[in-house]
Amino acid sequence: MIGGGAHASTNRVLDPKKVSLGLDKAMEFYYWVENHFGFTHNEITCKEMACVLAKGNRLKALWEFLNEMSRRGNGGLVTTATVTCLIKVLGEEGLVNEALAAFYRMKQLRCKPDVYAYNTIIYALCRVGNFKKARFLLEQMELPGFRCPPDTYTYTILISSYCKYSLQTGCRKAIRKRMWEANHLFRIMLFNGFIPDVVTYNSLINGCCKTYRIERALELFQDMNERGCIPNQVTYNSFIRYYSAVNEIDKAVEMLRKMQEMNHGMPTSSSYTPIIHALCEAGRVLEARNFLVELVDGGSIPREYTYKLVRDTLNCGEKTNLLDEELHKRINEGIEKRYMQVMKEVVEKELISCPSVDLCHIRIKFVLPYGDKEARSPSQMSAAKG
Repeated sequence: MIGGGAHASTNRVLDPKKVSLGLDKAMEFYYWVENHFGFTHNEITCKEMACVLAKGNRLKALWEFLNEMSRRGNGGLVTTATVTCLIKVLGEEGLVNEALAAFYRMKQLRCKPDVYAYNTIIYALCRVGNFKKARFLLEQMELPGFRCPPDTYTYTILISSYCKYSLQTGCRKAIRKRMWEANHLFRIMLFNGFIPDVVTYNSLINGCCKTYRIERALELFQDMNERGCIPNQVTYNSFIRYYSAVNEIDKAVEMLRKMQEMNHGMPTSSSYTPIIHALCEAGRVLEARNFLVELVDGGSIPREYTYKLVRDTLNCGEKTNLLDEELHKRINEGIEKRYMQVMKEVVEKELISCPSVDLCHIRIKFVLPYGDKEARSPSQMSAAKG
């Protein structure tokens, strides 16, 4: 009804007056259909209106609206699911303190938080690195007799967040501490009788590989198989990236082949790329070329940089004849198709977020770096640069 222009956006500077006008009109319409047509609002319409106000950063109006809706009838308009959705929206908008305020206001709004509400606020806190508050909520859930005990997803949120944000600290001591916390939570999870799923294992294995704790990663991989949790492509890719980075290419290839033999996922460009790059750096050009061909034959398309790296390495060794014309054509067509698809998605996203945007403004984003009058494919851009 009010369009994407009424919501706050991190990608575009919006006119505050237009945003405010859109939100005011939405609120006006909400009451108008009720007063003039006898429309009875339900939980869904109440939740949508609340989310619109949250996305528009109209927090004072939001709390007033929720308080009013909770006093109507039996308070059925504002439910636990409504407030949980609101917490999620506020967290995604970066308004974590407001999300926490919404969580603590649930009792005032006659709602009882459930495990999904706890998981949502814990995830919002972890996104901004507030692990202290997130752990406090987890410890509250772990109390004996507490009506909202944690589930597997609760532990997975914290474990994956500790691993994800460990490297962002830039401090070895902080990295070690966060990885220790992640492993400690994993052991608590097992002690409390929860069964880790593939996402839990993948988060911890990836964190261990990125912090060069390969022994612990392999131990988790073995434990994963023993518990009957089937690894997937993400699991193997973590090991492939690690072994390629430390120049243990044969072990990376071994992991790739194991994934294929065990039918634990289809290798894609993200599986082959680290191996191809490592082989090129090690001077094993023929093997890099063979993996490139295998990647294309498997239905995937390499990144433009990867293909250029292999081609340039072959040129240096005067082995350009190993890349036949048909392979060259298939790769270029795939790269061009992927590029045009990305451009199409960007244009559609721009038009949805602001329907009045000038199409020329969108094209300039892609055209200006190359000084062309028309948007071009990657192959044409390379020629233009030359």
